[in-house]
Amino acid sequence: MSYINGALPDSVLGPIAGGRLRKDAALRWNAMNYARRKRGLSTILPNGPMSSYRTRAQQVYLRNLWCSRGACQNAAVPGTSNHGWGLAVDADNPAGVNASGAPFGWQKKWSDASWEPWHFKWAGFGSTNTGPHYPRTLRPGQWSRSVRKLKRALRKRGHKLGPGLRYGKKTVKAVKTFQRNHGLKADGIVGPRTWAKLL
Repeated sequence: MSYINGALPDSVLGPIAGGRLRKDAALRWNAMNYARRKRGLSTILPNGPMSSYRTRAQQVYLRNLWCSRGACQNAAVPGTSNHGWGLAVDADNPAGVNASGAPFGWQKKWSDASWEPWHFKWAGFGSTNTGPHYPRTLRPGQWSRSVRKLKRALRKRGHKLGPGLRYGKKTVKAVKTFQRNHGLKADGIVGPRTWAKLL
């Protein structure tokens, strides 16, 4: 089946901490971060919400933004971006990717956009030795088995929460406190960034 750049269906995308990539690329990115955490190193995140998989509309926005600054080369022509194929990340820790990414197919020497030290394109190969995948995103009021995992992680950090599958008010309050204490947006939504800090 063929897909359109910037219009990949959810079924071919996988979560990474702070974003999404094509599933095979996400698997290697997550494996890299898992290996880093085992060594006591920080999780490498995308720079922002448009720094991993990028929709066509996001490509248009960023192309216009960079061209208005006289630096069109910093954003691909919409419809041609490797972000639109779910194969690229603009990383918040380029040195960390270069130090840890080679076994997983992530390193600057295999990337495009050589003038952007933060930009990495997956080379199409690498180890898939990963730990557990991040659970699904949770929102207040939801019922889910992932809520049990959330509550266990919060209890380990001193929050007094009972068992159960409901993401209720006490759990939301604990999540917001955790998010504030870890420099995250305190919105009570447990997405990849919050899971990355919790796990």
